[in-house]
Amino acid sequence: MKNVVFLISLVHLLLAFSSSTSARTTPNPLLHVVYDTNGDILRTDARYFVVVAPKFGAGGGVTRGPWLKAGYGAGDANFVCPSLVVQSPLDADKGVPVFFKPKAPKQVEITESTPLNIRFYNPIGVCNNTLWEVEGYPGTSENPAFLSTNGKTGNPSTWFQIKKFNDELNAYRFVFCPIKETCDEIVINHFKGQRLLTVRFGYRFPVVFVKDTHYGINSII
Repeated sequence: MKNVVFLISLVHLLLAFSSSTSARTTPNPLLHVVYDTNGDILRTDARYFVVVAPKFGAGGGVTRGPWLKAGYGAGDANFVCPSLVVQSPLDADKGVPVFFKPKAPKQVEITESTPLNIRFYNPIGVCNNTLWEVEGYPGTSENPAFLSTNGKTGNPSTWFQIKKFNDELNAYRFVFCPIKETCDEIVINHFKGQRLLTVRFGYRFPVVFVKDTHYGINSII
């Protein structure tokens, strides 16, 4: 009888140890990958047009825009490489393609809720200002924080995340998270005829990612 009791106790001890070990070693759930309009996973070695999602708004893709003479600076003298991140008002215009670079240097596939940099494609190497950043955060409804291409590598203002907006259409939204687990959505703000990408104050801007099939050599950026 003593042997039976000892054996049962030993089994309980082993099960408890196994359960405890399993709880410590179980990995966190995998982050969801982000898909383009073809159903393929977004990757760091490809570039993409960022276009408003079908059924969720008018206009085209995200592109460069000039600084405005009122409200957002004294005018943009750089006509070749304007500094604002805006949405094209033309439905057929897919905008300027971008590259996504996660904070983890070895990460190749783009996942939701992962900090990443966004750079405009620079086809002939003439634009030094390609990195997206948030300027004027937190902003107000009269003067919201806006997105520009004046980012410097490593600055906290250059880290964005992609989150799911609509499963059926593979639609997503950009967010800016200056404080851990506190994120503000990137929206569209209509100002003096332009569609500025701003933080919080504006219309929701769900997007889809269209792969640029003319992708060449990543090193040119």
